Amino acid sequence: MRLPQTLLSITAAAILVGCSPKPDPSLNSGWNTDASALISDSAYGKDDAPIRKPADKKRIDDPTDRPTSANPPTAVRLLAWNVESGGNDPAVIGEQLSHFLGYDVICLSEVEPQNFARYASALQDEYHDIHGNTGRADRLQILVSKARYDILLTKELSQHRGYTLNKGNHRSPLFVQIKNKRSGQELIVMTNHLARGNADFRKEQAIGLREWAREQSVPVIALGDFNMDYNYRSRKGNAAFDEMVRDNVWSWLAPDDFVDTNWSDRDGDGNDNYPDSMLDLAFAAGAAKEWGIECRVIVRPDDFPDDNSTSDHRPIELIYAH
Repeated sequence: MRLPQTLLSITAAAILVGCSPKPDPSLNSGWNTDASALISDSAYGKDDAPIRKPADKKRIDDPTDRPTSANPPTAVRLLAWNVESGGNDPAVIGEQLSHFLGYDVICLSEVEPQNFARYASALQDEYHDIHGNTGRADRLQILVSKARYDILLTKELSQHRGYTLNKGNHRSPLFVQIKNKRSGQELIVMTNHLARGNADFRKEQAIGLREWAREQSVPVIALGDFNMDYNYRSRKGNAAFDEMVRDNVWSWLAPDDFVDTNWSDRDGDGNDNYPDSMLDLAFAAGAAKEWGIECRVIVRPDDFPDDNSTSDHRPIELIYAH
């Protein structure tokens, strides 16, 4: 599918900051790299998280090179974005979301239920619409390309063995098992928005996700707002981050060139209160750890500081050769 010209111009102006494995520096030449993020927990854990850097990776040069019927797809692209419920104008978010038409899977967090249909419609109804039923004011949503994938299973994960992932007022991790219509490759895509104000429970959620992933026989990619406060100056995350990557069940798709993914100016002084940190992350488990997945933070002109119509998070994208 060929993307609209508006997307091409916006993407050309955006920053696409490379993640593990490290891309060719020429891909980022000339880009501005200034941005900001949110931390509210001050405790950090170990900085020895396993990072998968495949030796044999096909580099994907142009993030605007979407597949068309005349040009069979050679890459899979996934996107995750916290759209900030209660702090946005859904019409503006819908318009911005329309520029991402062409991604294979789009994972949204902080979606108010009345906006599920609006956001699916913004993508011209070309996506299967899977959304969660847990959470208070907002929930999770996954949109999957109808043209490329069949849906095999959808589920909210509120409990795994002895681990609780939702105490009743949180958002349960949401996942979809999909099958590529052309190749037959199956994949589980999970999106998350882990607990913000309860560090102990967020740690339990991370342990539960790790033990769940350990048992999966299908490749898994998880992306979203994990609230793991990875500070790229100290190279540490909080206790939930440490648990997530323990035992190398999950490989963190770690940025080589870091960019803040969230803006917070609680004191109103015009400066980000918590710079140099990432809340929006991505992980791979099972065979997906060997797929050479690249991760980038998408930075658009004037996205930070945000206003009452736009999100206080930046989207992240994952790209891998098919």
